[in-house]
Amino acid sequence: MSVLGQVLRSLQDPQDGSLDPDRVCVQLVRACRHAEQHMQGLARQCRQLKADIDRLEGRGASLALRLAGLERATLAALSRGEEQAARRLAAEVAAAEDEQDDCRQQLERLHRRRRYYHDRWLGAERHYHDLCRQLAMAKTTACVRKTMAAIRHHPAVTLVNAKQALADIRAREQRQHQDAEPDEAPRALCPHSAEQVLARLQQQLGGRP
Repeated sequence: MSVLGQVLRSLQDPQDGSLDPDRVCVQLVRACRHAEQHMQGLARQCRQLKADIDRLEGRGASLALRLAGLERATLAALSRGEEQAARRLAAEVAAAEDEQDDCRQQLERLHRRRRYYHDRWLGAERHYHDLCRQLAMAKTTACVRKTMAAIRHHPAVTLVNAKQALADIRAREQRQHQDAEPDEAPRALCPHSAEQVLARLQQQLGGRP
């Protein structure tokens, strides 16, 4: 028997086959609790990724300041004709640029993951509120037990509606689980060299008025 069939069978009254509103409420309470926990887990993941992004952005800002200072020092050494000092500083610039490239790639990957989990959180939130609405309707039905007499006159219609609602929920859950987290392989970095830095800065120095 399918999962959907097992759920429907557990909700049916064993005497006349109609849906028991009290059992419906129990099942929906469990589903709401599970959906809420899932939504909270996704929210925690988004917060963690946001913290990682903030940390990397702070590191990138520090790197940018460090690079600017190193380039100024290298230009000054070149203008004084201190080739050995300029080469040493250029090597530091190249290493810092490699670190900056790596930082940018990590940031791009974190932003992609955060967008992915944020989209999943939005879907989970919609699913949770949908379950809460269904639970409110089920509780209303359970509280007004005298209306069940009218419902029992049309058990087939009630069962068809319940089957469709549960099928829709199950289809949404399957779509959520089928979505794969983006985890693209990082692009190969092109390491910088001191020679490249010196050539660029010498050209910049020569182009000054």
